[in-house]
Amino acid sequence: MDLRVSYPADGVGLLELDRPHRRNALDRALLDGLPGVLRDLAADDRVRALVLTGRGGAFCAGGDLDAIAGVGVETPAEGRARMTREFATAQLLHDFRVPTVAAVDGPAVGAGLGLALACDLRIGAASSVFSSPFVRMALVPDWGVSWLLPRAVGPARATEIAVSGRKVGAEEALRIGLLDAVVADPLAEAVSRASALAAAPLAVSVATKRLVNGVGSLAEGIAGEIEAQLRAIGSVEFGRRMAEWTQAVRGR
Repeated sequence: MDLRVSYPADGVGLLELDRPHRRNALDRALLDGLPGVLRDLAADDRVRALVLTGRGGAFCAGGDLDAIAGVGVETPAEGRARMTREFATAQLLHDFRVPTVAAVDGPAVGAGLGLALACDLRIGAASSVFSSPFVRMALVPDWGVSWLLPRAVGPARATEIAVSGRKVGAEEALRIGLLDAVVADPLAEAVSRASALAAAPLAVSVATKRLVNGVGSLAEGIAGEIEAQLRAIGSVEFGRRMAEWTQAVRGR
């Protein structure tokens, strides 16, 4: 599994997606393995703040095409079970007991956008690009994006970004609240901020995060996404648009 775990500063855990040749797109091994790694890190007493990033100039380009190739041929029960397993990663990251910081360099697309949004803070490079391209495949946003994006940028902007599927660059992302800072070295800045957060009394940090995240329910949002996505996958439009999207991505 292409994941790296390290401890770059006292109290700070660093989780790196390590598939730079695929812009850190989530293959089957990552989709299956990420929940367990996040659970292990959450139980690690050394980790009082967590940094999530992708190696090689990309945060995460979403689901690897080879991993999602069978989406259109699943039964509804199979699709519901798969999405429940996979989207648990966003839930685990959002509910992570201590503060989390995403260091975003390059694309954070689809599921990658969900991962970034599930973190408490997002530090980006000038090259950061965010996108919710699901609509181009005749799909609805998933990985918690439909619930998390409005809480970051407001419902009106979230609707426009999600329905258009357009790209949001670093400057706009900073202006609308999708990024908290744009710096030359987002990983170094993320580790620095995580280190400062890790210095807080652990019990206070955990309780504060629980209080802040206690309004509303990401779990309910994800459950709604799964049901809407199953309906979208069953549409005629999905097959055509997914084929077009796959051809365009493979042709890049």
